[in-house]
Amino acid sequence: MAISTKAELHTAVANWLNRSDLTSRIPEFITLAEESLNRKLRTRDMLSRSTTSTNAQYVALPSDFLEMLNVELTSTDPPRRLLYATSDRSDDYREQKSNKAGIPVHYTIEGSAIQLNPTPDASYTIQMSYYQKIPALSAVADSGDNWLLVSNSSIYLYATLVQASSYLMDPQAGSMWDGLLARAVGELESSDDKSRFAGGTLTMRPKYIYT
Repeated sequence: MAISTKAELHTAVANWLNRSDLTSRIPEFITLAEESLNRKLRTRDMLSRSTTSTNAQYVALPSDFLEMLNVELTSTDPPRRLLYATSDRSDDYREQKSNKAGIPVHYTIEGSAIQLNPTPDASYTIQMSYYQKIPALSAVADSGDNWLLVSNSSIYLYATLVQASSYLMDPQAGSMWDGLLARAVGELESSDDKSRFAGGTLTMRPKYIYT
């Protein structure tokens, strides 16, 4: 059967498990599958940007944030790409500069926010380019979907069956589903790599200032 909605995924998982007593557990298996896939997948469909203006040292990360690619000041001329610094290096920098305000040079991720160093001396526009989480199916109606379910339903199915096999303490089935999942993920990653570069026109990136 075709799997293109949340309800159809539920039905497919129940059919493949052949267990009518696990219906209430299927949403839990799907959530665990999404958490696992968020740790594994990094594809162009997960790329996102968030822009905000701030004069504060801390800027909240987007609610769907998964992994940072870069942070840029887009309101300066030319734009400036910030360098990543560990928390220790960030602390050392503030001590050396006596925590003096200025144009941000570094950023550090602390909890659910990025820390800008030095503290902005004015309001700047910050653009974060990052990988976003797979939109949770728990947030949509039974007729709803997300990009991964529509484009690669087999990944969703196999990842969910892996979680169900762990619950059922069935390592043999789990190994089989995990193998199928690995192959499906590999095919997606290969296709994604090709689509990033195939048929495109080479363009020059704007020059950024690194300080």
